[in-house]
Amino acid sequence: MHASGFKWVACCFAVLVVVLPTRAAQAGSELQAIQEMRSLAFSVCANVLVYFNENGNPYEPGNRQSYQRGMTRLQSLAASQRFADVVIELEQLQSNLKDTAELPQSESELRRTSPGYTRWLLPVVDSHARLQVLLDAHYARSGVDDAEELQRELHVLGRDIGQLLLGYQIASFSRLGAEQWVMSDQQVLEHDQRVLDAFTRLSALNPELGGALADPARQYTFSRQQLLNQGGRWVPNALERYLGMAMVKIDQAASELPR
Repeated sequence: MHASGFKWVACCFAVLVVVLPTRAAQAGSELQAIQEMRSLAFSVCANVLVYFNENGNPYEPGNRQSYQRGMTRLQSLAASQRFADVVIELEQLQSNLKDTAELPQSESELRRTSPGYTRWLLPVVDSHARLQVLLDAHYARSGVDDAEELQRELHVLGRDIGQLLLGYQIASFSRLGAEQWVMSDQQVLEHDQRVLDAFTRLSALNPELGGALADPARQYTFSRQQLLNQGGRWVPNALERYLGMAMVKIDQAASELPR
């Protein structure tokens, strides 16, 4: 091979060395943004339900602030990722959230009326379901190579916990009319086992990751008895707090993985 040929090959190799890691980092960053949106969507819907749930401690300002902040962040991420379909669905979700102003906003208002939960809250749950379908599709299209497998597993873990969190909030809410979104006992048990297996498997991979997952694993374990007891005393506020924190910390662990 002529010297010019060697130079051409060397140049191409140098470009690949620079471009491939950059593309992998970009893909990982996009996946992380989508995962953050999925977690935020679960959190927004869960906090709305907790805020109005008579089987817990309704009308806590912190829950309203959480879903309002979550919506702001969701809309910002959707715009930055240029997901037009997600932006449109978020507009619908935002409109549905505004409509919940028709519901009682305090214990005293609640005593004076019979809330139309199905009319004003069910559209929020339905819109969230459509949003998760869109986000899952964007995640799948982003693709995951071998270098991102650990990140993907953390994302699956976070999504499973988000599904359990929201499933509990829906099941605990009386007169919501969202039976189609209630998880069956078998689905709850399957998700729970996947979560337990994932914590065990991922924590065993290396001490650093195990340390990062220690808190969310404890938060999940602490919540688990109530999570699996979906026919007894409801604790929607506590479940939102602990499982919500677990989701955030798992997403953080995924974002801090070396690229």
